[in-house]
Amino acid sequence: MSIPDLSEESSNKRLRDNSMLQINEDRSVLTSSREGENSPAARKFTEEELAIHRSHREACETKKQMYVDPSSGYKVFTEYAHLQRGKCCGNACRHCPYGQVNVKDPAMKKQFNSLFYV
Repeated sequence: MSIPDLSEESSNKRLRDNSMLQINEDRSVLTSSREGENSPAARKFTEEELAIHRSHREACETKKQMYVDPSSGYKVFTEYAHLQRGKCCGNACRHCPYGQVNVKDPAMKKQFNSLFYV
């Protein structure tokens, strides 16, 4: 089993790579293409989804394992915590960086909304 590189340099690179996704003021998402042009995403995000995204982003930037979900009050693991684990746990986690590959029950698998699984 290999241990993921969680050094400061690696974390900063990952955050920069993820910053290709930008949320506009009108709640639509822009993704940067290879040519440098922006193309609008197919849907807009709700205020609740934006609050989750903000909370998650802030927690990852400060390298926290969990954050409190703004709508439910539950603690949620961050992508940073999952990367430290090194593999998908199979629990259909919201911020799974492994594509929920170990989730056995197809009914439990969630859809990715370009920010997180819902």
